[in-house]
Order: sequence, then C-alpha cells, then structure tokens
Amino acid sequence: DVLVQLGEPISRAFSMQERNVMVEATSKMLIDLSEESLLGMKEMDRETQSLLKIYNILSITASLFKPHMAPFFSCRSVQLTMTRGICKYSLIGFVLYAAVGCGHDTVSVIQNASRIGKLATAALKRFDSPTDIVSSLYFVYYGFVASYSETVQTCADNLYRGFECGLACGDTTSGFLNAIHYVRIAMMAGTHLPTLLKRIEYFLEVMKSHGNMLAVTHLILDLDTILILVGKGPRDYTKVQDNALKFPASLYHQAFRAFWIGHSERCHHLFERYGEATKNQSWGSKHQRNFHLLYHGLNSLQIIRRTSVQKTKACPGNSLDALKISAGCSHWNFRNKVHLMEAEIFSYEGKHKEAKASYDAAIASAKCVSFVHEQGLACERAGFHYKKIGDKKNACNFFNQAKQCYTEWGSQMKVDSITRRLDAL
Repeated sequence: DVLVQLGEPISRAFSMQERNVMVEATSKMLIDLSEESLLGMKEMDRETQSLLKIYNILSITASLFKPHMAPFFSCRSVQLTMTRGICKYSLIGFVLYAAVGCGHDTVSVIQNASRIGKLATAALKRFDSPTDIVSSLYFVYYGFVASYSETVQTCADNLYRGFECGLACGDTTSGFLNAIHYVRIAMMAGTHLPTLLKRIEYFLEVMKSHGNMLAVTHLILDLDTILILVGKGPRDYTKVQDNALKFPASLYHQAFRAFWIGHSERCHHLFERYGEATKNQSWGSKHQRNFHLLYHGLNSLQIIRRTSVQKTKACPGNSLDALKISAGCSHWNFRNKVHLMEAEIFSYEGKHKEAKASYDAAIASAKCVSFVHEQGLACERAGFHYKKIGDKKNACNFFNQAKQCYTEWGSQMKVDSITRRLDAL
C-alpha cells in the first residue's frame, strides 16, 4: 500500500516471464556503467531516496521469505538510480542486484554481476558520510558477491570490518549479519580453527549483551561444528539445539560435520535434505551450496564405491560441472576443488595416471591459495588412492602430508583420524 501511494504499484504475482523481461531491461541499462559514469551521476531527490530505501528493505526481506520477488525489488532499485540519479542507498541496490545475478548458473551473468557489485563498493568514496550503509553494503557484497572476483580471505576480513562498523554506528542488525557470514566464509577459507573459535566466543558475548538470540542461535551451530573439528566436542553430527532445528542451516551443519567425521550415508542424506529445503530460496543459499559442492560430490563417490545406489551416480559429475562454472569466475576460490573432484572421479574410473596428475594439481592449487584444510583433504584422498592401488610408500607420504595440514588447520579430530590410518598401514 505504501508503494502504491508513492506511485509504485507492484504485482503480488510476479511470473517468470515478467522477471526475465525486467532483469533483461535492467541489465541493458548497466552495460556501459563504469566507475567514472557512476561517480558522475546527478544527485537523487529526497523523495526517491526514501522510495529506494523501501525497495532495498523489501529486496533483503524477499530474499528470505519470498525469493521469487527479490529480483523485482533489486531491479527496481537499480532502475530508479539509473533514471533519477544516485544516492548512497543506490549502492545497496546495486549490490543486492549483483547478489541476485551471482545466483545464476552462467559464467557471463555471474561475472557481470560481480562487476556491478565491485563498482558499487568503489563508489562509496563519492559520499561524505556513508558510514550508516557500510555494514549492510559489506554484508551483501562480501557475503554473497565478492567471492566470485576476490579471495575468500579478503571477503572474511571485510565482513569482520562490517561487523565492527555496524556496532560503531548503531546498526547492530547488519553488524551481526556480518559476524555470522564472517564465520561462514572464514571456515571456507580454512582459517585456523582455534583462532576462529575465540572470535565466535567474542561474537556470542556481544550478541547476548544486545539480546539478539536469533544471531546467537546461528553462531552456536558454528561453535558446535568447530568444537567437533578441534576435538573438544563429541563426534556427534546430530547435536543441534531445538530452537535451531527450524533453520536449514542446521541441516547444513549436520551434513558438514558428518562429512569430516566420515559418515557418508548420513552426510549424503543431510545434504539432500538441505538442498530440498533451500531450493526455492534466493542468493544466500545458492552461495552456500556452491562452496560445498565439493564435499557433496566427494561424499557421493564414497557411497558409490561401496554400494550400487543409482540415485547417487549422477552427483559427482553434477558437482564437477557446477564447480567448473564457479571456477570460470574465480580460479582462486574454486580451481583446487575442480582438480580434487576430477582426481576422485579418475581414481574411481581406474585412470591412475590422470588421477595422479589431478591429485598433485589439487594439492598445489590449494597450497597456493592457503586453503590448508582442502590441501589436507586432497592429500588424504590421494593417500586413499595410493593405498587402493597397493602403493603403501606414497600412501604413507600423502597421509603424513595430510596430518601436517590438519595440524596447521587446528583440527585435532582429523589429526587423530589420520594417525590411525598411518598406524593401520
């Protein structure tokens, strides 16, 4: 009703055809957008600025509760800026539009969305006092867009800055969202687990002091996962507080824990449930799934090796195809995952020469980008490969490398697991 009064009537039923038409029209408006043209735009009038703030709020809310409407709101925000001038709230609109684009399955669309998001963050310098939008801007850009053009380590660092900025300017909601996604991205980056554990404990203390129990619930899922990995919690992937069961993130954490513990069937079941629970959600869940396709694909191969379950047969190939799309946007963040997925498929198919080359490439590329956890994983899987073909010397060598990587990561649970493997050899 508010939008209607402001001369912005919207349809309550937004068809796929309408969505595609609006996205295409918006993308055409942005073809020639550059930092120079963005900085040179006229100032937006105050009435339109108020309207833009409403659209930005609706876009974020829709991504959580009505994902099919999120593209409409983000496109409309961009269109208002391109036709009526720029303001600091335009930058939020641009990164929300970019986040929707990064949920696409085409490399060119993701790359263009990343370009728009990067331009928006660069344009912050145009405004004298944009501190009230920095936290929300960083949450969307570094949480869901930047990982296709920048390193995940950079994304994690800036999400922590977004947390600090949110607290400093009184925007605790955005600040806590930055904290939650900092932890998520930091785990993807292979951050030292004991250090990450201390930071989570600090976040929890601040969140509890502000009474934000929703944020606390999400972070306790991370806390319990890391306690398992560092060997300070029971090896129980099912441990989830009752008030967290309503969130799809609880399924993801259970699947992630089951993967590292080595419970393949349960891991596969939980990843499938997580995919089903989030298939109609917007950019946030798609971003999460892209970074953990490797684990789902590797886990499926473990099941295929032991059983003849047909429904898992396509999963490794599907995971590899999706990882290649992501690697086409960011070699830094995804190339090692492609190499390891290829290595495991070659190993399963008995192509030992190709498997060796791909394991070596996976280890080298993970080391190059400081993904110590996935370097350890690649070494561990190489160890299993050489053990399978009867080469105990190379198997021991790779298991020892894996142990060293897991020690550096801070995962005592994995160190103990590899030690048992070496003792058995």
